[in-house]
Formats: sequence, C-alpha cells, structure tokens
Amino acid sequence: MISIRLQNRRRLLRCTLCGREILSGEEYWACSGCLACGECLPVLARRELAPCREVCGEERSI
Repeated sequence: MISIRLQNRRRLLRCTLCGREILSGEEYWACSGCLACGECLPVLARRELAPCREVCGEERSI
C-alpha cells in the first residue's frame, strides 16, 4: 500500500497596494480585484469611494 502525504501548503497572499505579505489569521479586504492589508485599507477606501466624493459648497447637481 502506498501512503500519500499531502503537504499543508498555505496560500501566499500579498497586499496589492504595498506588497506586504498577508499572514494567516490576519484581516484583509478584497475589493474590485485588489487585496488590501489593514494599513492600506484607508487608501483602498479612498480609491473605491472617489466617485462618491463631494466638497461642501461645491456639490454636483444631478
């Protein structure tokens, strides 16, 4: 009988904004094909929400 041991390979994830490895058990955010670590979340949020940005006194009319 041949015994086959499967190695428990972990999937390597990297933040697409800063390139840092996202470690097992660490939070990350996936949005529009981008993976963001906790440190880059504000950058990702600003990027994704840019079309919704308004400036008080300069609101766009529909």
